[in-house]
Amino acid sequence: MNVALLIIDVQEAFIGDRKGEKEYYNTFEYINETAALFRKANKPVIVIRDIEGGNDDTFQNVEELVTQDSDIEVLKVFSNSFWKTDLEEILKEKNVDFVVLCGNAAEYCVIATYNGAIERGFGAAMLQHGIFACHPSGLMDIYNNRSLISFEVISHMLRNC
Repeated sequence: MNVALLIIDVQEAFIGDRKGEKEYYNTFEYINETAALFRKANKPVIVIRDIEGGNDDTFQNVEELVTQDSDIEVLKVFSNSFWKTDLEEILKEKNVDFVVLCGNAAEYCVIATYNGAIERGFGAAMLQHGIFACHPSGLMDIYNNRSLISFEVISHMLRNC
Protein backbone atom coordinates (compact mmCIF):
# COMPACT_ATOMS: atom_id res chain seq x y z
CA MET A 1 0.00 0.00 0.00
CA ASN A 2 1.28 3.45 -0.92
CA VAL A 3 -0.34 6.15 1.19
CA ALA A 4 -0.61 9.96 1.19
CA LEU A 5 -1.92 12.48 3.72
CA LEU A 6 -4.43 15.09 2.53
CA ILE A 7 -4.74 18.17 4.77
CA ILE A 8 -7.85 20.03 3.67
CA ASP A 9 -8.81 23.71 4.11
CA VAL A 10 -7.12 24.61 7.40
CA GLN A 11 -7.21 28.29 6.52
CA GLU A 12 -7.73 31.51 8.48
CA ALA A 13 -10.95 32.27 6.59
CA PHE A 14 -12.53 29.00 7.69
CA ILE A 15 -11.20 28.15 11.15
CA GLY A 16 -9.19 31.12 12.34
CA ASP A 17 -12.07 32.20 14.57
CA ARG A 18 -11.80 28.92 16.52
CA LYS A 19 -8.40 29.72 18.03
CA GLY A 20 -8.61 29.44 21.78
CA GLU A 21 -10.84 26.36 21.69
CA LYS A 22 -9.28 23.26 23.25
CA GLU A 23 -10.38 21.12 20.31
CA TYR A 24 -8.60 23.51 17.93
CA TYR A 25 -5.17 22.85 19.42
CA ASN A 26 -5.81 19.14 20.00
CA THR A 27 -6.83 18.67 16.37
CA PHE A 28 -3.69 20.42 15.13
CA GLU A 29 -1.56 18.25 17.38
CA TYR A 30 -2.92 15.16 15.60
CA ILE A 31 -2.61 16.72 12.14
CA ASN A 32 0.96 17.96 12.66
CA GLU A 33 2.22 14.77 14.29
CA THR A 34 0.64 12.64 11.56
CA ALA A 35 2.18 14.85 8.86
CA ALA A 36 5.57 14.42 10.55
CA LEU A 37 5.16 10.62 10.38
CA PHE A 38 4.37 10.81 6.66
CA ARG A 39 7.36 13.03 5.95
CA LYS A 40 9.70 10.78 7.94
CA ALA A 41 8.49 7.82 5.86
CA ASN A 42 8.92 9.84 2.62
CA LYS A 43 5.19 9.66 1.90
CA PRO A 44 3.36 12.58 0.29
CA VAL A 45 1.81 15.30 2.43
CA ILE A 46 -0.62 17.28 0.31
CA VAL A 47 -1.95 20.58 1.65
CA ILE A 48 -5.18 21.60 -0.06
CA ARG A 49 -6.39 25.19 0.05
CA ASP A 50 -9.81 26.42 -1.02
CA ILE A 51 -9.51 29.72 -2.88
CA GLU A 52 -13.12 30.00 -4.05
CA GLY A 53 -13.68 33.13 -1.96
CA GLY A 54 -10.32 34.68 -2.80
CA ASN A 55 -6.62 34.20 -2.28
CA ASP A 56 -5.70 37.00 0.12
CA ASP A 57 -4.11 36.53 3.56
CA THR A 58 -7.31 35.14 5.06
CA PHE A 59 -7.13 32.21 2.64
CA GLN A 60 -3.65 31.21 3.81
CA ASN A 61 -3.17 28.25 6.14
CA VAL A 62 -3.44 29.00 9.84
CA GLU A 63 -0.11 29.41 11.60
CA GLU A 64 -0.72 26.30 13.73
CA LEU A 65 -0.35 24.08 10.66
CA VAL A 66 3.27 22.96 10.34
CA THR A 67 4.27 22.65 6.70
CA GLN A 68 7.52 21.79 4.95
CA ASP A 69 8.94 22.72 1.55
CA SER A 70 8.49 19.08 0.51
CA ASP A 71 4.70 19.31 0.95
CA ILE A 72 2.62 19.55 -2.19
CA GLU A 73 0.02 22.32 -2.44
CA VAL A 74 -3.23 21.90 -4.36
CA LEU A 75 -5.57 24.86 -4.88
CA LYS A 76 -9.28 24.24 -5.36
CA VAL A 77 -12.54 26.11 -5.82
CA PHE A 78 -14.99 23.26 -5.19
CA SER A 79 -15.72 21.16 -2.09
CA ASN A 80 -14.32 17.97 -3.61
CA SER A 81 -10.54 18.40 -3.74
CA PHE A 82 -10.43 16.14 -6.80
CA TRP A 83 -12.89 18.18 -8.86
CA LYS A 84 -11.09 20.30 -11.49
CA THR A 85 -7.69 20.01 -9.77
CA ASP A 86 -4.60 17.94 -10.46
CA LEU A 87 -4.91 15.96 -7.20
CA GLU A 88 -5.75 12.66 -8.89
CA GLU A 89 -2.81 13.01 -11.29
CA ILE A 90 -0.43 13.83 -8.41
CA LEU A 91 -1.56 10.75 -6.49
CA LYS A 92 -1.28 8.48 -9.53
CA GLU A 93 2.17 9.88 -10.37
CA LYS A 94 3.29 8.95 -6.86
CA ASN A 95 1.60 5.51 -7.10
CA VAL A 96 -0.66 6.33 -4.15
CA ASP A 97 -3.56 3.95 -3.66
CA PHE A 98 -4.75 5.02 -0.18
CA VAL A 99 -5.34 8.49 1.27
CA VAL A 100 -5.74 9.65 4.86
CA LEU A 101 -7.87 12.77 5.11
CA CYS A 102 -7.82 15.44 7.79
CA GLY A 103 -8.68 19.12 8.12
CA ASN A 104 -11.83 21.18 7.71
CA ALA A 105 -14.85 20.71 7.51
CA ALA A 106 -16.23 17.28 8.18
CA GLU A 107 -19.65 18.05 6.73
CA TYR A 108 -18.41 19.71 3.56
CA CYS A 109 -14.96 19.53 1.97
CA VAL A 110 -13.60 16.57 3.94
CA ILE A 111 -16.57 14.30 3.15
CA ALA A 112 -16.73 15.52 -0.47
CA THR A 113 -13.03 14.71 -0.92
CA TYR A 114 -13.45 11.33 0.83
CA ASN A 115 -16.27 10.46 -1.59
CA GLY A 116 -14.18 11.75 -4.51
CA ALA A 117 -11.31 9.47 -3.51
CA ILE A 118 -13.58 6.42 -3.27
CA GLU A 119 -15.21 7.24 -6.64
CA ARG A 120 -11.75 7.31 -8.23
CA GLY A 121 -10.70 3.96 -6.79
CA PHE A 122 -8.51 5.13 -3.93
CA GLY A 123 -8.81 3.61 -0.49
CA ALA A 124 -9.60 6.30 2.06
CA ALA A 125 -9.92 6.87 5.79
CA MET A 126 -10.41 9.89 8.03
CA LEU A 127 -7.75 10.73 10.60
CA GLN A 128 -9.30 10.15 14.01
CA HIS A 129 -9.11 13.39 16.05
CA GLY A 130 -7.78 15.22 12.98
CA ILE A 131 -10.99 16.71 11.60
CA PHE A 132 -12.78 19.96 12.30
CA ALA A 133 -16.54 20.19 12.00
CA CYS A 134 -18.91 23.10 11.79
CA HIS A 135 -21.32 21.27 14.10
CA PRO A 136 -20.59 18.54 16.70
CA SER A 137 -23.20 16.33 15.02
CA GLY A 138 -21.26 16.58 11.75
CA LEU A 139 -18.17 15.15 13.37
CA MET A 140 -20.15 12.36 15.01
CA ASP A 141 -21.72 11.52 11.65
CA ILE A 142 -18.24 11.11 10.15
CA TYR A 143 -17.07 8.99 13.08
CA ASN A 144 -20.14 6.77 12.92
CA ASN A 145 -20.43 6.37 9.14
CA ARG A 146 -16.97 6.56 7.57
CA SER A 147 -13.70 4.72 7.90
CA LEU A 148 -11.43 6.14 10.59
CA ILE A 149 -7.75 5.54 11.16
CA SER A 150 -5.83 6.35 14.32
CA PHE A 151 -2.40 7.90 14.73
CA GLU A 152 -1.18 4.62 16.23
CA VAL A 153 -2.31 2.57 13.22
CA ILE A 154 -0.76 5.05 10.79
CA SER A 155 2.49 4.91 12.76
CA HIS A 156 2.51 1.11 12.51
CA MET A 157 1.61 1.16 8.80
CA LEU A 158 4.36 3.62 7.91
CA ARG A 159 7.00 1.68 9.83
CA ASN A 160 6.07 -1.44 7.89
CA CYS A 161 5.61 -0.01 4.36
